[in-house]
Amino acid sequence: MSDHNTASPSTPSADLSPEDRAARMTALIEELESLIPGFRPHDAAEIRRVATAARFGRELIPAMISAVTSFAPFAERGVFDAERAKSMLQSDSALRPVAHRLAALLEGFEFTLESNVADTSTEALQGYAFAKHFARSPAGAGLRPYLAIMKSAVRKSINLRKDATPKPVPPTAPPGAQGFLAPNLANRTTAPATPDDDHPEDFRKALNAASDDEEE
Repeated sequence: MSDHNTASPSTPSADLSPEDRAARMTALIEELESLIPGFRPHDAAEIRRVATAARFGRELIPAMISAVTSFAPFAERGVFDAERAKSMLQSDSALRPVAHRLAALLEGFEFTLESNVADTSTEALQGYAFAKHFARSPAGAGLRPYLAIMKSAVRKSINLRKDATPKPVPPTAPPGAQGFLAPNLANRTTAPATPDDDHPEDFRKALNAASDDEEE
């Protein structure tokens, strides 16, 4: 009978430290990189040229393979390696879905890390809001030096949020709108969402409580 408690190879042991997990992931990434034929690091200076040339190849390569393998006089000129092209298409067909999955994995990985930071940040804001009140009491006197550090961190983050807030764009009337219809048509544009519209309620409450009397 198999042991259902045994972790699968894709499930790291729960007692691994973050450093051990990072080391294991790095080793897997290096192994994966070694399995990618002719791996080339992303080159921003080359991406436009590569994308443009690849766009032509989607239709042209199969047509060239057909021409070379069907018409010997053309193949004898040696201007196109049909066998190498076939191998490339086979590799692309097999590996492209893996690349898509890796891209999704990277996005999910980064989102997971950021979500963990966000959850703990919400808890920290709630703790800071309480600390401001607690530090005013005799029992919280020893907390005041730490409160000053927390206050500086919160103010810095609030200022960063202010800088990142997009400025409202005045509505513009569609071309050709005249008279009293112009402002009415302009006002039909949907107002952009404010920076706090998408925040969870617990975060908004924690931020409001923490930022009370912080904005100066």
